Amino acid sequence: MRRSRRYVAVVVLLAVMLATAGLGLWERWELMLYDTWFGLRGRETPDPRIVLVEIDDASIREIGPFVWPRSVHADLITKLASARVVGWDLLLDAPGDPAGDEALARALKASGPATVLASTFTFSQENGEWMQQLQQPWSPLAAASHSTGFINTPTDVDNVVRGVIPADLNTFARPYPSFSLAVTLAYLGLDVDDLTLGPAGLVAGHLRVPWNGASRVLVDFAGPGRTFPIYRYADVLAGRIDPQTFRDKIVLIGPTSPLFHDEYNNPFTRSNLVLGAALPSPGLELHANAIASFLRGRYFHRAGTPLNLLVLLLAGAGTVLATRRLRPWLGTAAMLGMAGGLAAITYWLWLSMGLWLNFLAPLITIALTFTLVTLSNLIEAELNRRRVQELFGRYVPPEVVSELVQHPEMVPLGGQRQEVTVIFSDIRGFTSYSEGQAPETVVARLNEYFTAMTEVIFRHGGTLDKYLGDGLMALFGAPVPSPHHARQALKAAGEMLTRVEELNQTWAERGEKLFRIGIGINSGPVLVGNIGSPRRLEYTAIGEEVNLASRLESLNKEFKTSMIISERTLACLEQQGFATAGLRELGTVAVRGLEQPVKIFTAHFSSQEGGEDGDRAEQGRETVHPAGNQPGA
Repeated sequence: MRRSRRYVAVVVLLAVMLATAGLGLWERWELMLYDTWFGLRGRETPDPRIVLVEIDDASIREIGPFVWPRSVHADLITKLASARVVGWDLLLDAPGDPAGDEALARALKASGPATVLASTFTFSQENGEWMQQLQQPWSPLAAASHSTGFINTPTDVDNVVRGVIPADLNTFARPYPSFSLAVTLAYLGLDVDDLTLGPAGLVAGHLRVPWNGASRVLVDFAGPGRTFPIYRYADVLAGRIDPQTFRDKIVLIGPTSPLFHDEYNNPFTRSNLVLGAALPSPGLELHANAIASFLRGRYFHRAGTPLNLLVLLLAGAGTVLATRRLRPWLGTAAMLGMAGGLAAITYWLWLSMGLWLNFLAPLITIALTFTLVTLSNLIEAELNRRRVQELFGRYVPPEVVSELVQHPEMVPLGGQRQEVTVIFSDIRGFTSYSEGQAPETVVARLNEYFTAMTEVIFRHGGTLDKYLGDGLMALFGAPVPSPHHARQALKAAGEMLTRVEELNQTWAERGEKLFRIGIGINSGPVLVGNIGSPRRLEYTAIGEEVNLASRLESLNKEFKTSMIISERTLACLEQQGFATAGLRELGTVAVRGLEQPVKIFTAHFSSQEGGEDGDRAEQGRETVHPAGNQPGA
């Protein structure tokens, strides 16, 4: 039942994680982890086909306050005559001075680099609906240029730019390209009219841009700001830069001065708090990264919701399978291994295949599932410990209790067949002893006797099955199996007789009556286990061998002995290498409940301290001597 509750809790946890991930509640942190992959990869060499010309503070000081006459831009175009494409990241949407406009229009029309001008979309709300309007360059300039493209750049919820919208499908009958895509088309010798939208995305000549018309294209950023080679506008205009620097290149011209507020964070600069050398990117450089991605065909693709949820589900299920049977430290190592493996796989898919899998939600699922499973295991282990302690704490030695706590399956409800040796012991003449004695005196004497006998049984690895009035029943070889159960039982029986002799000496000195006991020993397969109902369980043994041990104990009166051993125990002793030459055969007896008579033996047990081989008679360290009665027997 507890295990089923554990799995119900895991299922509920997975359902919660699936729901929160499906609703995008982890999105902000998933974006941060996506940026981490760029940090792990590090900066890359920028595409050598792209250079930047910046309108910075130094150029403004040298040329004059912005806005400059458009004749200045016309002069710059002549300096860039060797370039293949010149892209203007400036919005020239209104007429300037007539002479400057005419000079710029002539420069745009002149043979030389293809020129791409910037446009932008503006948004306004009318009657509760958002309206989109395209703001194009001033028409004479637009007509003189090769093409135009919109410069709008989307940011994520954390104000970081990770991709671009490559085209707009709402304004014209054909896809209208972004500024970066328009520059790419011009560099490849294509026209914007060549751009079409197919099932696989945007297509123009050999150019393929995967896009479904509703999402961004994730850009492969080469690094933070100023990763691409960048030159000052004033230096290029003054001829201080070798014109060959721009030969057959894409030259992007745009502002970098703080006056224009045109700076953005990319995955390398997702925080403005501690930037170090990772500078924000000017809009100019965002376009450069997008163009490089288009030219190289290097994009990142975010895995769909079904795949991300499947990974999350597999992470949770895998954690359960990997840690459910492990100790906490091993489970922690397995959990960390799974988390590390997930990180390695996620990063490898991102780096080699451009596939962006969510990482945080599966990682949290692994951690929470491991915590839940571990807590469940600890609670179950504690409950098992208490159950075992409750069942066995008073009946078996502490070391046996510890082993049962580690292996609670050794005592299943309903029992199991096991080879054991059973001891029954009883006090002779206890009824006559108790006559005329105060109940408190009788109980105190029994407690003193049972305490000594229990210590002996525990010392030899036995289990105190139960007290039977003035008798007791003990098991050897259960609940923890032992290959030497018969040997342990015989040695325990001998020490029990010795302890009774010692107790009798103490009681004689106090002027009290003495005890005499009889012991019956039998070995064989019995059914052992927790027998009873869930409300009331008792660990015990049942079966023919148990009944025989009880019958042998009662035969001590008839044979006037203190210990009777069955031939079945004798066989076990011989198998275990125990010297049995000193056992004296009493004969063969018919035992009630058994069809075949049983051969029985008796012994008087004594021992001296010795090693593991002390039970070998030929070494003389531990022997079984012919039976003798206890004093007064």
